[in-house]
Amino acid sequence: MVKKAENARERFESAAYSLFREQGYAATTVPEIAAKAGLTERTFYRYFSDKREVMFWRAGDHQVTIAKEIVRTQSGPHPLAMVAHAFESVAPFIDGHRPIVKLRQLLISTHGDLQERELMKLHMLASAIDHALKQRGIDPSHARIVAEIGAAIWKVALENWRADEMEKSFTDHVQAALDQFERAGSIQETSRQRA
Repeated sequence: MVKKAENARERFESAAYSLFREQGYAATTVPEIAAKAGLTERTFYRYFSDKREVMFWRAGDHQVTIAKEIVRTQSGPHPLAMVAHAFESVAPFIDGHRPIVKLRQLLISTHGDLQERELMKLHMLASAIDHALKQRGIDPSHARIVAEIGAAIWKVALENWRADEMEKSFTDHVQAALDQFERAGSIQETSRQRA
């Protein structure tokens, strides 16, 4: 029977980011990640399909956390406010791992193959939000629209969080992105009323 390596995913993740920082993403190989983690290449492939996935494996956990938070949230707030509130449930991880998350976002912004994977993960996040909102009894069409807007708010908040030299919390950036969206809606409504 094959014994599972303790904290293997986390060890591979830590090793990969260390190497990405030292020698760049493109120059880093799976054998180097495995060696730095003190594990075998074969063990690496037990957990990840390729080195890109090291940067995305937590997305599934975050989606589950966010969806559970949407389902658990008290009734009352607008569905988009529920989604934004649910994003705050993963803020402690994002803020607590700032150097790694910032490096991750930088690498994604500079590598086309990572951007493609990130878009896929954003689509999966929107689907998880959509499903959770439907569980709350929200009309399917409305749930899908809110889910797509929610995924856009997540994306903008994360981009702004990475660029923020003041290092405000992820929660602050989620709220700022939500406020910007709501202001844009108010401006549009005012323009319609004037027309």
